[in-house]
Amino acid sequence: MTSKEMEIRSGVPRANIRYYEAEGLLAPARSGNGYRDYSEEDLRTLEKIKLLRRLGVTIEELRALRDGKADLAAVLDRRLAEVGGQRAALGRVERVCGDLRRSGATFAALDPGKYLADLDAPALPGEAGTPLWREPQATALPETDRLPTVCSASRRFFARAFDEFLVWMILVAGLCLMGYHPTRAGLAVNLAQVVLLGVLEPLSLHLWGTTPGKALLGMRLAGPDGKNLPYSEGVTRYIMMLMYGLGFYIPFLSLVLLIRSAWRCWKEEPQPWDGGVAYIAKPFRLRYAASLILAVLLTLAAGEAANSWSQLPPNKGDLTVAEFAENYNRQASYLGFGGKTYLDESGQWQEKPEEGSQITISLDELMDINPWDDAKVFHYTVEDGHVTAVTMSGTLRNATTMWVDTPDDYVPRIVMALVWGRREATFWSFSRQAQLRELEDADWKRGFTLHQPGVVITAEVEQSGFYYYKGMGWQPEQPENYLSFTYTVALDNG
Repeated sequence: MTSKEMEIRSGVPRANIRYYEAEGLLAPARSGNGYRDYSEEDLRTLEKIKLLRRLGVTIEELRALRDGKADLAAVLDRRLAEVGGQRAALGRVERVCGDLRRSGATFAALDPGKYLADLDAPALPGEAGTPLWREPQATALPETDRLPTVCSASRRFFARAFDEFLVWMILVAGLCLMGYHPTRAGLAVNLAQVVLLGVLEPLSLHLWGTTPGKALLGMRLAGPDGKNLPYSEGVTRYIMMLMYGLGFYIPFLSLVLLIRSAWRCWKEEPQPWDGGVAYIAKPFRLRYAASLILAVLLTLAAGEAANSWSQLPPNKGDLTVAEFAENYNRQASYLGFGGKTYLDESGQWQEKPEEGSQITISLDELMDINPWDDAKVFHYTVEDGHVTAVTMSGTLRNATTMWVDTPDDYVPRIVMALVWGRREATFWSFSRQAQLRELEDADWKRGFTLHQPGVVITAEVEQSGFYYYKGMGWQPEQPENYLSFTYTVALDNG
């Protein structure tokens, strides 16, 4: 029979059944798929355990009875003597309490000596014919007859969330440090996180009995013998958690299973993946929440440091044209704006070689400068062999196309290659991103001069017969029209 059938027929909760198995009092067979298969003999054994435990027989005595090292009559005699002693002790308490009540003594005037002597006197027989006002209820199975489990849904949730977050940040930081932008990995990072956590979590439980998230919140796991879980059992537990707790992250199913897990916590029932595991938690303290928040902040700071470092160009300080080109090509590759062109050592645009059946797009089509006359993509100002400014310019007359787009987006790319390696550039990426957002919000329609640390960015625009749509470009409104631009990114050493 299954665990559910065993629970229904015996009236013993599944958590207690698991506990007796862990204590070696039950040893059900296993079916081909690994599930427990209880026999009728297992049911009779469980009922014997239920009876004797409710009578107060200890687990050690049950184990001795099973192994034939103790006699049932002797065990029951010991229990009868124990119950008789308890009854006598209660009778003595009742008599002394009654005497004290009838004396009318106050707390201030109480003389405890006489009454303490009465409490320590030999047991007195009970009075015959004492009325029983209420039939005493037989004892239930002891609460200790189950492996401990953590029933705080919030502590369990935040512990696992931190473990997942920590592994995810390790993967993201690793990709950054290897020069591969994490956003290009897509779902592969999430899949790798699930797999890597399935390796690291069982290892952590085997070595230390806890994980970073559980340790921060004062929780640990152990086997029934109090020792750390074997690695294989940790792997099995993780897979069962994915299946019954998260539904392998399948949308909607995952939400339903999370709600069911929280419901089990509310009912103080163990989770399916905690069978045969002692899940222990210290009393909650505010320092646990504080340590978790601090750990999250430190992890975020470490991840941001890796991200910031990875976005710095390879060449720093004063750059030659070839070094600027190398910086630009690296930033284009890492941040994903390279397209099918690159800068050669002389700083001129070249098309990347065609690969297989790849469709070739011309440089003019890629940069959307086909309508321009005499457009120079990058013009370099060089002093003492080092690039001090990069300029783009173009002029267009009597355009007939529906839209004309000036290459505004190349200006921040020049900044990434030329300025981000300067001494004045901040290390943290969020400050550099703020620099780019300032460029994005600039007035590209009328032109501007923008002063930023170590650089001056200028956009000069002249036009007639055009209308500018932000984010889309220029639209000719008259047959005779004119549009000219000059963009300059110049180092400012002052």
